[in-house]
Amino acid sequence: MTRFYFFRSATVLTLFVLLSLVGWAQLPTPTNSVMSDIKPGSILFFPKYSSNPSSPQLGDTQINITNTSANRAVSLHLFAVDGSSCSVADSFVSLTANQTASFLMSDFDPGVTGYLMGVASDGGPTKSNFLIGSEYIRETDGRSGFLQAYTVAKISDDPAPDDGNGGAQLIFNGIEYERLPSSVGLASFNSQVTDNTQINILSPSGNYIDSAAPSAASLFTLVYDDAERSLSTSVRVICYTTFNLSSLRVSGGLNNVVSAGRTGWIRFSNSARPIMGAALTRGPVFTGGHNLHILGLLNSYTITVPNF
Repeated sequence: MTRFYFFRSATVLTLFVLLSLVGWAQLPTPTNSVMSDIKPGSILFFPKYSSNPSSPQLGDTQINITNTSANRAVSLHLFAVDGSSCSVADSFVSLTANQTASFLMSDFDPGVTGYLMGVASDGGPTKSNFLIGSEYIRETDGRSGFLQAYTVAKISDDPAPDDGNGGAQLIFNGIEYERLPSSVGLASFNSQVTDNTQINILSPSGNYIDSAAPSAASLFTLVYDDAERSLSTSVRVICYTTFNLSSLRVSGGLNNVVSAGRTGWIRFSNSARPIMGAALTRGPVFTGGHNLHILGLLNSYTITVPNF
């Protein structure tokens, strides 16, 4: 009786595993879904990196990139954007099937604060919706977090259009690539009387070949308290900005709007430029970080990158 029961249980378990694998194989992530930080894609955005080259143990960023394809290798064209000058440093990393790679920004771009974009490439931008990424970040002031990379899937099988000047056009319109965010939100923040929340916002320029910085964009910003009252302000960003929440210029001051023991949330929006970002919080009880949530999408946006 006991032996029969064991055989039956093992058989059921085996069937369950096989059916699960079949279900997994038949339900891939849709390539025309919305960009996010929870699925694979062909383009990765890491919302912040920084490092302390003189004391990496006190401040550094570890970038992690994984190719989830079981049978296809891929190269990734990396663009490290300096948040202060908007200058771009590029490099390549190649991954075999099922390979993961990690590197420190203190080695790759020491002493710089900014964001990192990676584009699947085979001599030019290509479709390889198998890439996922994450980062560990620790700053000199003790602030730290584990952030997922935003991923953008390539929808079209066609190569990215050539601009005729050695550049390839990444068109984020829901046809070539998934669309990029026009509005992002910080779901909740504790009163800055007790906590210190740092906001990091990136706004990709339309050209990663031209060294000229893009024009500044003004982000319409709404701050809400936990009683649904809202106040508006604005945030200026060229390609990247980092600021503490307490520095937001709102009527009455943020610490009076969201007083000790209360919580609030924030929405950032721009109708012409994409925006993404992350929040890093240091407090007396809770410390950590997470990406800003996507609340709206641009109809179309184009980024030109080197076509190699």
